[in-house]
Amino acid sequence: MSVTPPLGLPTGPKGKWGPTLRLIRNPREAMEAWVKEFGDPFLLNALNGPVVVTGREELIRTIYGQSPDAYEPFAVATTTPLMGAGSMFVLDGEEHRRERRLIMPMFHGDRMKAYGLAMQETAMEQLTKHDLSKPLLTKTLMTDISLEIIVRTVFGGDDREMAQHMIDASHRTVAAASPLLFFSRKTHVSFLGLTPWDRWNKAKANLFTLFDKAIEVRKRTVAQREDILSLLCDAKYEDGQSISREHIHAELMTFLFAGHETTALTLTWAIYHLHRCRQHLVRLREELDALPDLQPSTLAAAPYLKAVVQETLRIHPIVTETLRKLKTPMVLGNYTIPAGMAVAPATVLAHHNPQTYVDPDAFQPDRFLGRSYSPFEYMPFGGGHRRCIGAAFAGYEMAIVLGTLLKRYEFELQESQEVVPKRRSVTMGPSSDIPVVVRTRC
Repeated sequence: MSVTPPLGLPTGPKGKWGPTLRLIRNPREAMEAWVKEFGDPFLLNALNGPVVVTGREELIRTIYGQSPDAYEPFAVATTTPLMGAGSMFVLDGEEHRRERRLIMPMFHGDRMKAYGLAMQETAMEQLTKHDLSKPLLTKTLMTDISLEIIVRTVFGGDDREMAQHMIDASHRTVAAASPLLFFSRKTHVSFLGLTPWDRWNKAKANLFTLFDKAIEVRKRTVAQREDILSLLCDAKYEDGQSISREHIHAELMTFLFAGHETTALTLTWAIYHLHRCRQHLVRLREELDALPDLQPSTLAAAPYLKAVVQETLRIHPIVTETLRKLKTPMVLGNYTIPAGMAVAPATVLAHHNPQTYVDPDAFQPDRFLGRSYSPFEYMPFGGGHRRCIGAAFAGYEMAIVLGTLLKRYEFELQESQEVVPKRRSVTMGPSSDIPVVVRTRC
């Protein structure tokens, strides 16, 4: 029996700027249209380089199943000036593995659980700052909560004045993160302080100044502290070498971008979907009211609350696609992808595959009760050896914040129009900030 040899490259949309801008504006709409026109996988000639994109489980399994040494980070020349040379986004090979071994314990196990009370307190404190006689914006509330949690757990927030400066500087840095800066090195140009690149560098410099002040405080502090910045300052690699300040800067930037806005947007979407599909809200409230207590560990273990978070992440994944640049050629289905080209599992395609998820556009948390999905069907935090190290931390935070707020408050949507995904900065978010009226539950 003869075997058909793999073909060359798949086809895809022509040009670079047009497809890249279309992908930036609406990745799911663009990729679904390209799959319909060219098939899965398809070739996208993005500004950062050519990428073969797929949403098929068997091909995603092939990509994530490769040895870590088969890949190098994608678009390093573009990402390094933004995030820093020490960011895990750009580290490769043994350097990347070494960094993950150092950082991962800070986000897992008992250490992560120790942050639960801070998450819960932050959610309540931020909500009570608002005048509940007036509507508030859900996205603003969740952003404030998420940033405060980052400041308290990652940067350490016991100095309230310093914490507020850190929050303000983080807001400005995220706001300055034009998506084009992450898609093309050619956008990294200065002109009289007026370009997106100029605004980014100004915001980042201010944030790094605050990082350095916080690091100096840690060096002068004798008492043991549990925030992640303190752990970073004290951390040592297996050979006894301390982590450099450049790497601390880069990791703090990574934590900020990977853990702040994405979590806030997921919580915003959860409030929206629960209040648009009230039968799920009723069921969640019944579960919350039946819990023996509201301890963080109790909330994090609540099955339906966890399913609500999982379903929100399915419909609105934190990353729409993950990219891997090949060091050696790869056979992907019927195609041979050469070294130097990238492959990308498209989360947004996999998560809306009707063969995996019945009625994929519907918000149905029940699909996560009594059923688990493979990491090639459900991958909101990416997959393989570069899966987000903060995934457990983020899931824990979202369950605690959502459960705490819904147990104690009623939310009433004030948004009459359907809310759809829209590019906010680097991430996709709701087209509305989701205005709500909030009342204390009786």
